[in-house]
Amino acid sequence: MSIWRWRQFIDAPPEEDQLSLGEGDTPLVTCRRLGPENGLRRLALKLEFANPTGSFKDRFAAAAVSHMVSRRQSLCVATSSGNTGSALAAYCAAAGIICKIAIVETAPAAKLLQMLAHGAELFRVRGFGVDPHVTEAAFAALSDLGASPDAALQISAFKYSPLGMAGVQTIAYELAEQAPEVRHVFVPAGGGGLTLAIARGFQQLVSSGQLNQSPAVHCVQPIGNDTIATPLRDGARKARTEHCSTAVTGLQVPSVIDGDLVIEACRASGGTGHCVSDDEVFETQR
Repeated sequence: MSIWRWRQFIDAPPEEDQLSLGEGDTPLVTCRRLGPENGLRRLALKLEFANPTGSFKDRFAAAAVSHMVSRRQSLCVATSSGNTGSALAAYCAAAGIICKIAIVETAPAAKLLQMLAHGAELFRVRGFGVDPHVTEAAFAALSDLGASPDAALQISAFKYSPLGMAGVQTIAYELAEQAPEVRHVFVPAGGGGLTLAIARGFQQLVSSGQLNQSPAVHCVQPIGNDTIATPLRDGARKARTEHCSTAVTGLQVPSVIDGDLVIEACRASGGTGHCVSDDEVFETQR
């Protein structure tokens, strides 16, 4: 199976250009400890680490790189704190596309090795992913590099790569299929792309008559990268920039990026924002 079984819901390239490494259709597993400990009758976890390179970013990469194949583009320019780079490096390697990635300062070594193993060229940028001004400048420079006809800028956010992020919406389609009674979906957020994709996916199912009502989609962020969650909870219409201090890799995005759209989409679904400390995150993972 792959994300392309949902091609009727996403802007899919021609079938001959649809690339897949077996992403998607990840398990939904009932959590036997955390649910009862917190008074929840049923808490289920969507195991996105079961994707080929270990994260939901494979859904993004499958869609993004397939569109590059369709357009006969030969250079992928990207940013990553780890998972996006690993996914893009693997899918670009499968497609024979050159992959150059600007890496956030705190990216874990294991993820860098994974990118290099797939032949990606890496550039580590001091302050990227920590300082919002450096991060915005890096995004601007990369946008220029990706503007040539034979290249594409691939950043896992609707602001930059809507065609790739449509692949992430397939998580919502699978959840509706695996747990049609689901009422609340809690989504971790850095720049907010994953949260927005899931909210939009559910809304698309409602609009097409496949689902009666969307579950409430909640945005969960570490306190040290609270760009969206508190503004959403407090009734604000806009996200905010932050100096990132969280140690939770993958959620270190101090800029707004998709944040304003996340607030709108989560609020429309009946969801709100939640903040957790790094200590709570790491204790829960034990």
